[in-house]
Amino acid sequence: MIYQHYIPVKLKGIVDIIWMQKADSPARWKILPSGKVELIFRLSPPGRMLSARKIDERNSPLRNFCFLSGLHTRPLSLSFEQFHHIGLQMKPIAVKALFGIPSCEVRDYYLEGNSIFKSLGQIEDTLNSNRTFVDKAKWLEKFVLSRIVESPDLYLAIDIHKTIHKITIPTMNRRNKPIEQLLGYSRTQTFRIFKDWFGLSSHSYQRLIQFVQSVHCIHNMSGNLTATAMYNNYFDQAHFIRSFKEFAEMTPGEYKRYKSSLAGQLPF
Repeated sequence: MIYQHYIPVKLKGIVDIIWMQKADSPARWKILPSGKVELIFRLSPPGRMLSARKIDERNSPLRNFCFLSGLHTRPLSLSFEQFHHIGLQMKPIAVKALFGIPSCEVRDYYLEGNSIFKSLGQIEDTLNSNRTFVDKAKWLEKFVLSRIVESPDLYLAIDIHKTIHKITIPTMNRRNKPIEQLLGYSRTQTFRIFKDWFGLSSHSYQRLIQFVQSVHCIHNMSGNLTATAMYNNYFDQAHFIRSFKEFAEMTPGEYKRYKSSLAGQLPF
C-alpha cells in the first residue's frame, strides 16, 4: 500500500491533511471513528460498503467519484479490489464552512459530490492527470480555500474546537465544570453551536474526541490498558473498555492486537 499526505497550511483550523492512499491488490478495512469529516475522490474502480451506520451496499458512497463523508460514530467496513483515493481530512466545522450545511445533517451519513459542487469536471480532470500528488494537493488546497465562507460564527467554531481539545488533553481532568460554563455560553447556545458545527451535542463530541485520543495512545505508546485509561481521563479500565466499545465495536485490547500502520484503520 502507498500512503502520502500533505499539510495545507492555508486551511489551518479547517482541513488537517490532504492524503492519497493506493493499493493494487484486494483489501478489506474497518475504519474506526476519527472525529473528522472527509471529502473523498475515487480514482479507482468502486469498492463495497460492507457495513456502516445508516449506509448499506445499495446506498453506498463508494460508487461516486466524489463524496463528503460526515462525522461517523460507528466503524465503517469496506472492501476493495483496488484502491486509489485522494481525500481531505477535515474538522467537522468544514461541513458548514464549505457547504453551508449543518454538520448534524450528515452525521453517520454522506453527500454525493454532485449535490455539493456545481461541476466536478475540473476536479476530475486535475486529479486524474499526471501531476504529482503534492501538486494535486496544492491545487485542492487552493480550490477549497476559495469556497470557505468566512463569518464570525466560523471563527467562533474554530475557537471552540481549540477549547474542546484543550479540556480533553490526556491527564488534564476538568470534568468538574459543564462545557457551557467553560465556553461562557448558555446551555441552549452551546447545544445549537455544537449541532450546527460539530454534528453532536457538546457532551457526545467530547466523548468522541476522548475515544479518538485513546486510539492514538494505544497506537503510538507502550504501556498497559489501565495506564492508557487513566492517561485519557477515564474513571477506570471498565469505563474505558465500555466507552471504547461504544465507538469501535471492539475492545481496546482487540484494537491493540489487530492495529495496522495507520491509526484507526484495521485490516480484516
